[in-house]
Amino acid sequence: MKIHPTAIVSSKAELGADVEIGPYAIIEEDTQIADRCRLMAHVTIRSGTSLGCDSTVYEGAVLGGLPQHANPQSELGTVVIGERNVFREHTTVHRAMHQDAITSIGDDCFLMVGAHVAHDCRVGNRVVLTNGVMLGGHVEVGDRACLGGNAAVHQFCRIGRLSMVGGCTKVVQDIPPFVLTDGATALIVGLNSVGLRRAGFDRQEVLDLKAAYRVIYRQGTTFRETIAALKEQFTQGVATEFAEFFQGGQRGFVQERRSPPRVELRLHPAVDELDKVSSETETRRMAG
Repeated sequence: MKIHPTAIVSSKAELGADVEIGPYAIIEEDTQIADRCRLMAHVTIRSGTSLGCDSTVYEGAVLGGLPQHANPQSELGTVVIGERNVFREHTTVHRAMHQDAITSIGDDCFLMVGAHVAHDCRVGNRVVLTNGVMLGGHVEVGDRACLGGNAAVHQFCRIGRLSMVGGCTKVVQDIPPFVLTDGATALIVGLNSVGLRRAGFDRQEVLDLKAAYRVIYRQGTTFRETIAALKEQFTQGVATEFAEFFQGGQRGFVQERRSPPRVELRLHPAVDELDKVSSETETRRMAG
């Protein structure tokens, strides 16, 4: 164990084997830092926080901060963080609002510079939050989702697994699993094909997801009819996750961005007459 002499570590903190704590770090009481974690300079781990093994926390990050709420509770929940996570500079993760509640982050996540996870969020495994991403309270992020820089997610929204959220997206409704959203419009623009390939989905699974996508966004049915069709047509495999996802949530669902229909440029008939007159005038000029 290596603890810099300027670090402040509570005697009531639980530290695992081979933990490294850098200059001016603060580790409060009622914290658990598992084996082989590395905490860089000026890191703060506040009470009620559990950090899984082999995690790295970079300069200025604060894990377990108080919830940002107008009416904070006297008895707060905790922060439970899994293994092998990376928290880059100045990331923040806040405790749950109520006693016995949890703000949770899974395993193998990567939170880049300035990312924020608010109280009562549930972040899955292998999630990437790029620079400046902000998750409001009670947000759920599924496994292997990736949120682009400065994306902001409204409280109580859900981000489905293996979805890709474009940079600067303002998320105010649930984003289904496996889809790609455009940062400029915050609308869905298709399946996250790159993410599916990296996750090892086989050809049949991708075809099933494409078929389910067409049922959802291309058939023009009502919401209930869409759910019924998904349940009827996809009884097993990854495509069943669409129906499961659409039966939950509180804020509705992001829609697809549809391109406008192709239009043919048409000129008024008077333009043709004008061209004819101009051509006859030019012919007479050249003949004379």
